Amino acid sequence: MPEGHVTHRLAAEFNTCFGGRVVRVSSPQGRFADSAALLDGSVLGHAEAYGKHLFIGFEVAVPDPIVQIHLGLIGKLRLRPQAAPVGQVRLRISDGVLAADLSGPQLCRLVSPGEQAAVMATLGADPLRSDAAPQAAWSRIHASSRPIAALLMDQQVTA
Repeated sequence: MPEGHVTHRLAAEFNTCFGGRVVRVSSPQGRFADSAALLDGSVLGHAEAYGKHLFIGFEVAVPDPIVQIHLGLIGKLRLRPQAAPVGQVRLRISDGVLAADLSGPQLCRLVSPGEQAAVMATLGADPLRSDAAPQAAWSRIHASSRPIAALLMDQQVTA
């Protein structure tokens, strides 16, 4: 299962490889086709990670759609040179040179900025983010009688 540091690395790679560029968005598998069609030909604005959630924002008409991805247990998101999709690719983002192929995610959906904020509000502090609030996590851990391992795995305590 990909952990948070993997999601943060993916966000950084998306920003480096696709940030500010017009991208093609498709769903070779078809399960994300309607949403992909809304994003196709738009500019990829910014990707960010919060815990195990990856949020990829696009610069299109209001309400500024965001793709929310959670890889879950078997999900894979691979960046590689543009070639034909391999396997069941739910989402492909490409600039014609590189392609990012998503397969087997637990979650892949289009959300609004408000929905993104709501997801992030249900999670604890992400210690890998510069805006993390470690004191809030420490307060929850310190006040609990649960074992530390269980608290560290609880996404509502630390994302």
